[in-house]
Amino acid sequence: MTNIKYLIPLLCVLFVGCTNTSNKEDSAYQFVKPLPAKSPFKGSPMLSTSEYVSEAGDPIPAVFSISDFNWKERTLTFTAYSIDRYDSTEIAKLQIGDTILFRNDTIIVSKIEKGRYLTINGGIENGGVELAAYEEGTYRVQLMDDHPQYSEIGKVQLPLSDTFTIIDCGDNPEDPYDTIRTNHKQRLENMKEYKHDFIELNTRVKIENGKITNITRNWIP
Repeated sequence: MTNIKYLIPLLCVLFVGCTNTSNKEDSAYQFVKPLPAKSPFKGSPMLSTSEYVSEAGDPIPAVFSISDFNWKERTLTFTAYSIDRYDSTEIAKLQIGDTILFRNDTIIVSKIEKGRYLTINGGIENGGVELAAYEEGTYRVQLMDDHPQYSEIGKVQLPLSDTFTIIDCGDNPEDPYDTIRTNHKQRLENMKEYKHDFIELNTRVKIENGKITNITRNWIP
């Protein structure tokens, strides 16, 4: 009877100790998610033109079609995008058992390979992800053909500058670029139909003083 009397408290201590250890181990795992979208604008998406002012000088990934130009008012409505970035400090601490958020899906890290890229769980083809060192102490996702992962910022309507220029790629990588400084509407409408749509993977919109000065579309596979 005496043995049972002392044994019960001992078991309780051991049980609590094990439970606390487990909680401590669980809390040691980190949850890594992309940094907040790097917006080049002040305010929220879909504000009026006058309320949109570019804060960053870097060209903006954008999606639009030639029908989104208003040539009478000389404006363009486009959807702005940002490249998904991860904090390099968090990535450097990544270990087995951690969780990383990719395309709103959680990936529990079971394998990490370091080479040209940081490959998690065998890469995208195997349900994982690949990360590449990027600017300002960050990492970005490495997709097929070296494309990064983008997130939508919002829809924007901005005026075209007096010197508005379009620099467009050819059909093939070796083709020269076409620089359009005048007759924009006619030149765009005369393009092959598949080129009427511009996408974030290869289109960049340059903004200065709240006006679009340049749109560049690069060739991609």
